[in-house]
Amino acid sequence: MTATLQASRKLLALAPDSALPQPPALQFFQKLRIAVCAGYWLPSETLPDAATMASATNLPLLDIDTALSLLCEENWIARTDDGHFRITPKIDQPVSRLSNLSDMLRARGFTPGSRWIARSVTEPDLNEQWRLDLLAGARVSRLERLRLANEEIIGYERSTLPVSILPDPLQVGNSLYQYLGDNQLHIARAVEEIEAVVCDSEMAARSGLREGLPLLKLTRVSALQNGQLIELSYSFFRSDYYHYVVELND
Repeated sequence: MTATLQASRKLLALAPDSALPQPPALQFFQKLRIAVCAGYWLPSETLPDAATMASATNLPLLDIDTALSLLCEENWIARTDDGHFRITPKIDQPVSRLSNLSDMLRARGFTPGSRWIARSVTEPDLNEQWRLDLLAGARVSRLERLRLANEEIIGYERSTLPVSILPDPLQVGNSLYQYLGDNQLHIARAVEEIEAVVCDSEMAARSGLREGLPLLKLTRVSALQNGQLIELSYSFFRSDYYHYVVELND
């Protein structure tokens, strides 16, 4: 299949269905949002311009512009300097189950990565002591790294584990959870706190993110099936790239 034919089929799939009760503009927005979120266009691709979409779907240009503007407001896409739109590595994080950041990025069509800042065995600070319920004299392995999507920095992460769980932090490769799985350490429960913060000068110097940038701070404490606390993680993600989804059931 040629690239032109494939692009044409992608656009035709966004066309509203006259048999459905929803207004055509709403149908188009829903289809476009699903396509963008599902990786219909890869990060290296540029979205077709509004005029091309309007021609392929037989919709008014205003409806196309409105849909693109809404997706920009939700930060699923971003307008480039030349007026086109690119896919952003925005991550849908469900809070009803444990999720792996690398897997979520791959599902969006991005290549996940990380860049180590520091890995060391050290004395725990007071917060690590109480969060992990450590005994007096206990030592911890502390890991600091930048989280990347297609080589772009999207966040900073610091993880702390008791040395009984991680004796040598240099043993961790690209994935901490892969290390835990390889050593039969399966997280059964985690408590995560979420708050909005601003990138201060210290965080900017540590991560390379712009000072004053809105961030989402995630504090996670993870435990094994037997209740042993094994991980404390602080993650700071760009709020334009991170998206929490909460599902409530009766």
